Amino acid sequence: MELKPIYKSDEINEPILISEEPVIVKTTKGDSPQTARIVLEQFPKSRIRFHIDFKDKIYPFSLDDVKSVVLTGRNNLEWEGFAIGLTHSTKEGSSLTWSPRSEPLIARGIGDTEISYAVFHIFNFKECFGPRRSSETRGNSMYAIFHFDLVWKDWHVEIKSLTTTSETIKQLEKSGGYGLTHIGSVKKKNDVTFKGKELKDILYGLRLFLSFAKGTWCPPVLCIGFNKDNEKVWESWNSPHSSWQAPMSWHDAHHGDQLTGLFPKFMDMWSDEIWKDAIQEAIYWYISANDHLSSIEIEKGIILSQTALERLAYEYAVNYKRLLTPKGFKDLWASDKFRLLFSSIDIPIDIPDSLKNLKTMAAELKWIDAPHGLTEIRNSMIHPDHKHKGKFNDVVFEAWKLSLWYLELAILRICGYEGTYSNRLVSRFVGEAENVPWK
Repeated sequence: MELKPIYKSDEINEPILISEEPVIVKTTKGDSPQTARIVLEQFPKSRIRFHIDFKDKIYPFSLDDVKSVVLTGRNNLEWEGFAIGLTHSTKEGSSLTWSPRSEPLIARGIGDTEISYAVFHIFNFKECFGPRRSSETRGNSMYAIFHFDLVWKDWHVEIKSLTTTSETIKQLEKSGGYGLTHIGSVKKKNDVTFKGKELKDILYGLRLFLSFAKGTWCPPVLCIGFNKDNEKVWESWNSPHSSWQAPMSWHDAHHGDQLTGLFPKFMDMWSDEIWKDAIQEAIYWYISANDHLSSIEIEKGIILSQTALERLAYEYAVNYKRLLTPKGFKDLWASDKFRLLFSSIDIPIDIPDSLKNLKTMAAELKWIDAPHGLTEIRNSMIHPDHKHKGKFNDVVFEAWKLSLWYLELAILRICGYEGTYSNRLVSRFVGEAENVPWK
């Protein structure tokens, strides 16, 4: 099977036609059978949209009258949503733009559908070197293609770059928005089939994994499952989550082995009943905290990253290792919660020498370690009567970096990762990585 995009995307931010389907538009004033163009809109924000033209007729309803849309050609799948655009023209009739309330939409197949392999698309991932390399031609030119083989138990996920990946990322860096950068596939060893509900779980795990690697939301989208005869039997419609960003993260773009090394360990922890919710919540807070477009976002990032660290500390100390009761954990100072977690998983608690402003502030205020300083800075932001409120403006950026560094390392360590990583505390070129502290 040649792995290639199923949906055409020649330019960034251009809408992608997913399908044309017979539908019934349900309104408070009756049902109307029509044809819908289902489109992945990418500007100004990426969303699945249904565009419905009412065949030169004017329908006397308003936006608030539309209740749901039913795909009559797909076992009468019905989705709730909201109308976001409605025009009436005596010449062209009514035209409706409708958006589902939530994504993804499972547009074909059910949880028990048997699938041989699946193909998905990735928008806005970083350009990175993979452990495996091939070449493809486009026009008269030859392009290097990088492959990532992510293996977990009997699952094999392949992610590969495209001949257009470099050009797409250059356009995104210039204009922002959304662009198709990679393609992926999911299958099991020895061509064993799997069910739709299993694929849905794998895709969700990939959403968290790829987003943790990128440092911003980067889910697999528009996935199609095929049977052994290469017929479509399962389909999911969803949109990229975040417009183009290139934030810092633990993953270095020139070290594809970091992704292949972490993936099975990450999936083990994410599928573990003890850790599943904690890992999911920690990555949610991590992505939110990693946005640093303004000073307000940096302050928010300090608070959110420490929220995630406290969540991981609770899971580790109370549920995983049973070192403390819930009340015993609650009674600890926040700094002691962090010390307990970091010391237990071999992450240093001293303020790194590279954070010179923070080191100077620590000496001035007699902070005993990094957890002490970070919680003091956070407390000054959330308590209006804090004695040092407004004093930490010169160290906020370093505190933000340190909080996220701890969060990245905590997730990596809890997963059992022992490879290299990109240290956000040290100014480095792309390609420079170092061993994790516990190795």
